[in-house]
Amino acid sequence: MARFFPIKLGNTLISRVNGMDRETDLLKFRHHVFREQLHWVAPSADGLDRDEYDDFSDNLAVQDMHGVLGSVRLTHGTHPFMIEREFSRLLASGEKILKGARTAEITRFAVDKRISPQQMKEVGRLLYLSLLEWSLPRGIERMYFVVEPVFYRHIVRMGFPVVPVGVPMHLDGGVLSMAGYVDWSQAEPEFILGLRKGIEAPRELARAWREFEAQHASMPHLI
Repeated sequence: MARFFPIKLGNTLISRVNGMDRETDLLKFRHHVFREQLHWVAPSADGLDRDEYDDFSDNLAVQDMHGVLGSVRLTHGTHPFMIEREFSRLLASGEKILKGARTAEITRFAVDKRISPQQMKEVGRLLYLSLLEWSLPRGIERMYFVVEPVFYRHIVRMGFPVVPVGVPMHLDGGVLSMAGYVDWSQAEPEFILGLRKGIEAPRELARAWREFEAQHASMPHLI
């Protein structure tokens, strides 16, 4: 994991913060978003958004010199998913969640709405790219998620290879939400190249990116 992070865009970077002092800042940020703004979970006495899934998941934080600007939590398919429990009612009748080594779940995905539109765009780029770069070395093909329908439409327009697994419903707190998954096996090369454009990465990762770009540089739809 370490050799694939941090990845940077300008003065902003995303990295894994499990077990570090920066993880407390991340949990405070999540508390602000998910407990104070969205009311998905009741506020906690310590001002931190922490639950059982943090014990076995990777917590990634987008940060600049001023603090945390974005978050995402990634859970491997060998562990329990929130979509199996807390969000199970969002699944269509008969829909079964795939588990195992080639699956994962995305939760606690958030961008600070108090920052500038340009910063929000940069934070989003790093978060989106982190999903791919975390998945590739692990052989992850399917990543489940729960989002608001307007956000689902946004990632479809971006080119994310996503598949819905239910219909929009209101969760606790009144937020209209829906479930789906990213199918990385269907990701177009130009979409991957677009996510990586302008991003700084550790040497080993940057070399893999250049090799991928060289393999697809001659494709007609990339000219």
